[in-house]
Amino acid sequence: MEKLNRIDKVGKVAIEESIRNLLLKREEISFAYLHGSFVKEDYFHDIDIAVYLENVPPSILEYELQLEAELALSIGKYIFDVRVLNSAPLSFKYNVIKNGVILLAKDDDKRCDFQETTITNYCDFLPYRKAYMKENIGIEI
Repeated sequence: MEKLNRIDKVGKVAIEESIRNLLLKREEISFAYLHGSFVKEDYFHDIDIAVYLENVPPSILEYELQLEAELALSIGKYIFDVRVLNSAPLSFKYNVIKNGVILLAKDDDKRCDFQETTITNYCDFLPYRKAYMKENIGIEI
């Protein structure tokens, strides 16, 4: 069974600040969100972070793993799950915006453009997704 962490609001704020300070030093990060159970629940397994990069590296997976390791070494004790938003699936981007919180925004115009484009594209695609899920899988969403 996976270990769940529990932390009070003061502790969460301290962790958020530590993460923010580390990410602010990374010039390639334009903005970042916290999402997942760390944001919504009292108990969490890991800390989910989504970042938008100025320039996408050749290996996104390598970048994500390296940043996860850097966060774990710097902050300690917790598991981090980092995802790059630039090339993420539309549904993931939408859910990060819908359910996450903005951790930092060095370029607020770029973040707002990202949010607007993502929400517009998601709403445009949603009827097709619903029809596909109903016709092919038998699930109404």
